[in-house]
Amino acid sequence: MTNSSKMPNASSSSSSSSVDVQLKTSPQSYEPQISLAESELLFLEFLFQVYLPPVLIILGTVGNCLTIIIMRRKNLSQSSISFYITAFACCSLLMLYLFLGTEWISKIFHQKSVDEKADWLCPVWQFISRVISYSGIWFVVAMMIDRYIVIWHPKQFSTLCTIFMAKFVAIIIFVGLVVISIHAMWTFELMNNGCYPYHPQNDLHSVVWTWVAASFYSYIPLALIFVFNVLIFTGICLKRPFKSHQSQDHQSLLFTYTTLATSMFYFLLVMPATIINIVEMTYPPSWLQDRELVTQLAKARLTAHYMAWLNMTIVFFMCFFFSRTFRVELWDLLCSLCCRHRRRIYELQTGSQSTHVETDSCNETTPL
Repeated sequence: MTNSSKMPNASSSSSSSSVDVQLKTSPQSYEPQISLAESELLFLEFLFQVYLPPVLIILGTVGNCLTIIIMRRKNLSQSSISFYITAFACCSLLMLYLFLGTEWISKIFHQKSVDEKADWLCPVWQFISRVISYSGIWFVVAMMIDRYIVIWHPKQFSTLCTIFMAKFVAIIIFVGLVVISIHAMWTFELMNNGCYPYHPQNDLHSVVWTWVAASFYSYIPLALIFVFNVLIFTGICLKRPFKSHQSQDHQSLLFTYTTLATSMFYFLLVMPATIINIVEMTYPPSWLQDRELVTQLAKARLTAHYMAWLNMTIVFFMCFFFSRTFRVELWDLLCSLCCRHRRRIYELQTGSQSTHVETDSCNETTPL
């Protein structure tokens, strides 16, 4: 395989580091010779990297925080699917602040990224980013498996779809990602143009481990999401949950549609970045000589990168549009906050009135 030093990553690819350097330096060295495609790339970079991140962070913060609060309410907190949705929302918040937020700050203030500030930060930050980033997609897989059991194996629902099993699955996800990602601690090094993995030439271990890590990060979970999407959709069409076991928790059946919609949007938004990543891992070196093709690949990579970031903001909207139970809980939450605020105002008003009355009575009964 050519270009064995390429490292798969849904959000960025080290294989294109030389291309990025060429694209960033070309406007400085050959400014009069910038093509139309390259000027469009520079405009997209400015638009996506400066204006889009704060919008995503604000939407993700509000949506994910509301989702966590509602999923932890008494009526929903004992459901396994609520635990998975909460875990996915927490991972989304961490990614928005730790990675997209720091990336945006470094861009705005023209500072180095976190993994470029020190030699020891490079491998540590890459390890942390992989564990947190790819836990989200595995929580989506866990949500799909949980709903698959609800539809196709309802007799085992009470034993497999519990809070204890959900916490056990979460531990397995994090332990597995730590095992897969720990290699970043000794493969990534701080170089002149950034933090990238160092792979000696003709190193078979580097080539094999690159594909193994990519499989666990993206390929296997995406394949599982597609398979369970088909199974759950088929089960819903056959009305299996409603033909039998009518006493089954109706909330779980409602969140089935939310899970199906979330997984579909996640699959569609992350698939372009995965395809582009595979292309960059396998394209021949001769493509680097085609300046127009390199620019088009850079534009596609940039667009796919921020399409994947949209996944960090969708869980609230999926719950709101596809779950009546979620909307009812959201309305109850808003009503309770409004009633509490009104009650507080009423208590302050009645307290001030009673104090005024007591003062007046005191003035009337007090002898001169």
